[in-house]
Amino acid sequence: MGSVTIVENGRDGRVHYAEGLLHVIEGYWEFGGHDVIAIVSMGSREEWAAAHTWALERRATILRYIADEVVRQRAPTCTAEIDVEGGAILLRQQDAGSNAVPKAPSQQGKAVTFVRSYSKLKAMFGIGVLVVVIIIGGVLWLGKQALMVKPVSGVPLNECVRTDAHIASLIQTTDPHMIEISGRGGNTTTSLSILLIPLDGTEPFVVPFARGVDGQGYSLSRILGSDGRTLWFDCMGLHGVRLRDRKLVTSEDLMTANPSLPPRCFEDARGADIVDGKLHMINDDRSAALDIGPSDGKATVVDPKPSNSRFDRKETTDQLAAGLITPAGTWLGLHSTEEREGEFEVKSWIERVEQAEDAKQLRRFCSAHLEASDDGDHFRILDMAPIGTEEYLNAAFLRMDASSEPLRLQDPESVLMIHTDKPGLDGRLIVSRMGLDGKALWSVETGLDRFFVSQILPGSDAFAFVGTGPPIPNKLSEPFVVLVDNKTGKLTRHSLWR
Repeated sequence: MGSVTIVENGRDGRVHYAEGLLHVIEGYWEFGGHDVIAIVSMGSREEWAAAHTWALERRATILRYIADEVVRQRAPTCTAEIDVEGGAILLRQQDAGSNAVPKAPSQQGKAVTFVRSYSKLKAMFGIGVLVVVIIIGGVLWLGKQALMVKPVSGVPLNECVRTDAHIASLIQTTDPHMIEISGRGGNTTTSLSILLIPLDGTEPFVVPFARGVDGQGYSLSRILGSDGRTLWFDCMGLHGVRLRDRKLVTSEDLMTANPSLPPRCFEDARGADIVDGKLHMINDDRSAALDIGPSDGKATVVDPKPSNSRFDRKETTDQLAAGLITPAGTWLGLHSTEEREGEFEVKSWIERVEQAEDAKQLRRFCSAHLEASDDGDHFRILDMAPIGTEEYLNAAFLRMDASSEPLRLQDPESVLMIHTDKPGLDGRLIVSRMGLDGKALWSVETGLDRFFVSQILPGSDAFAFVGTGPPIPNKLSEPFVVLVDNKTGKLTRHSLWR
């Protein structure tokens, strides 16, 4: 079987069941009432069917194993009742029962009585000493536990990056530490790992690479990208994760693979980037560069190809377009009344690529006939009319980058649109596949707050959205990566708390 880890957070906490790095089931526990000491919830059968199919056939066995481990680790005086369908485990206190006290024989000599009394006295004294030791030890343990800060989960470090096969995010976790009284943070260290969310729908996995890190030297860390075999990132030095076996690769491994080169060639990753499908490392003076072979790690001396594009921050509006030119040569746009009377009014000029403004306006599908300029780069609107009566709040078409038209899908010909389900606070992001006639083929609600979406990571097969759900009073909003299949609308959601 796997391992069971119990995390405490006051009167509740989490229970993790893991079989290796890929197969993880996360539940939670909380204190109960009356004779129920605690309640552990590991998820319903339906939830396992959706997220943990690998464990579904062994559900009863796994739940029994988790229950036995919780009893063994934290509640040895309890018995466990398991609801296999609902996934709940109730820990009940065992009845103490009653022990019959044997009566002394009717006739005993004084010597025997004295010996028995002395033996009983010694036993009581021993028990008393043991109780005192337990109490003192318990007080010391509880005092230490009370002064220890135990973080529940890791949080994202900087932005997510999309590769050809994964969504990657660096994760920082504050290590357990004593309460800091001075305010200088002297007791606090951080552990670092990288989370990889496969785009093929398989389970995400986490690869730790640094523990007990002092200071904030990791705050400028960044993910470089993938060369097809290894995902590379710069976090207090060069690191990589070999994707086929999830093995950690370091600059020391590159030194070993290239013994003829000085070690300093691989120590500074500030100029590193993925160029033409290879890890490209530039000297600090930009006088020379190395291309690292993806298969063997061998370095080849090449001309430097410096670029600062890896530091460019992509805005969500880079993936939003206001309209497109259809195969029939007409304009299909998403416009509000204000826009139709302003920049998209009749006789105004537009370009083939028009960015959508991130504005809280109701927009409708509109069709317009166009007249092309002599150079063919601009188009004048000859007329414009709404299509249908449906209105969409803050609607826009999705595209691959800031210089491209909306992504076109086939069978049937269609485009992707995002909009918000309601005005005001708590509006959720909706993704829809729309035909060129303005009719929806499907729509999915992502569960993300529309105006707390921090990243849109485009792809020809699926779009990824990074953000949090609508705010919950007195709680920190949990960050998610939501994947939406472009063709079917199938939605997959992954937490960035790890």
